[in-house]
Amino acid sequence: MNIDDILKPDCVIDNLEAKTKEEALDVMTHFLLGKGYVKDSFPEAILTRERLYPSGLPMEGHKIAIPHTDSEHVNESVLLFARLANPVEFSSMGDPNEKLQVQLISMFALKEKKQIGYLLDVLITSYSDNDLLDAVLKAASTAEIYRLLKNAVSSHMKSEA
Repeated sequence: MNIDDILKPDCVIDNLEAKTKEEALDVMTHFLLGKGYVKDSFPEAILTRERLYPSGLPMEGHKIAIPHTDSEHVNESVLLFARLANPVEFSSMGDPNEKLQVQLISMFALKEKKQIGYLLDVLITSYSDNDLLDAVLKAASTAEIYRLLKNAVSSHMKSEA
């Protein structure tokens, strides 16, 4: 898997306005649906999975969520990143009772089921770098966010290969 195959410059949303995680996920899933990356079943599948398996990462510093769902809902593999205008509450991946204020969401849709665990590991490793998340929050443009993410994720993909 190559980061260039899944992270695309036009798949970064900045200043996403949402009052709840459901609103944020709805905007993101319909963005992917509109571009043809996912099937009509994808939006509901993301929401269902989020209820069963929360995606907030309980890390020190900045909080990020990594929602995803099964490959059967995907047409083409893609990683969509959003910086929210204001944080929304997500439940923690490790403890659903722990609530996290998330301002960054990294949603992925993978066509190949066997790659989901690998990409999840790479993303969690990349996003555990609080300096990276700080830089993403301070980035002046979607192009800068894209560059920061691409560099971070690709360096971890190479080291894992």
